[in-house]
Amino acid sequence: MTWWCSATGQTWTWAWRPYPGVWLFVACLAAGYWALAWRGTGRAPGFGVAGLLLVWVLLDWPIGALGAGYLVSVHAVQFLLLAFVVPPLLYAGVSAERWGWLEERIGRGRALLVITHPVVAGAGFNAIVVTTHLPSVVDGLMARQFGAFAVDFAWLLGGLLFWWPVLAPFPARAGGALAKIGYLFVGSLVHTALGMWLLLSRFPVYGIFELAPPLGGRSAVVDQGIAGGLMELIGGLIIITSIAVVFFQWVRREEAERLVHR
Repeated sequence: MTWWCSATGQTWTWAWRPYPGVWLFVACLAAGYWALAWRGTGRAPGFGVAGLLLVWVLLDWPIGALGAGYLVSVHAVQFLLLAFVVPPLLYAGVSAERWGWLEERIGRGRALLVITHPVVAGAGFNAIVVTTHLPSVVDGLMARQFGAFAVDFAWLLGGLLFWWPVLAPFPARAGGALAKIGYLFVGSLVHTALGMWLLLSRFPVYGIFELAPPLGGRSAVVDQGIAGGLMELIGGLIIITSIAVVFFQWVRREEAERLVHR
């Protein structure tokens, strides 16, 4: 039994494997989320529960094992969903009451003011994205359980950092919808470039996936191209959709204010 999904070099089978480390991590994440976002509200945060379940699905067997050492395309999907989908779901599950409770306790902290500044948050997120996609880092970490855990955790933590300036109601900063749109656009350029790099590379860039036992009847280069295409397509759709949501919310607010002042 292994505690976390990692590259093993063994021939893939569809026989279920337990990963207690994944279960423990998700349980701890759920307990912390309940304490921060749900406790005292008297209701379950539906979006938050969906985010927690998605984390479990992405890290546990079979997706976690496939992404850790067999298919770079699955690895890319894990990155996209952990960094770009799970954090908005978790934030959406926090009620207005709990946001107020959190602001009273941590909203004025200097450390929070610094790390959630859009420049710092965007730069930190993209530094995580680049680092965790370097061939030397992927090949060095994914073969070890703690290394694979570190990559998965970094994606989730980076995603929470990236989405805070867009979705969290505090700390209050100058700048509105247009600033958020610009932040989302600029913040997505790095992962878009990484997707293009994977899509256009003529040789495998990751030894872990190149040397993995064949799976699915496609070569490592083809699977790598699929990974790059998914990063371009899914990542692009997520960012475009987010920009559209911010824009139309802004338009509705402007319309409402005009009606009030007539």
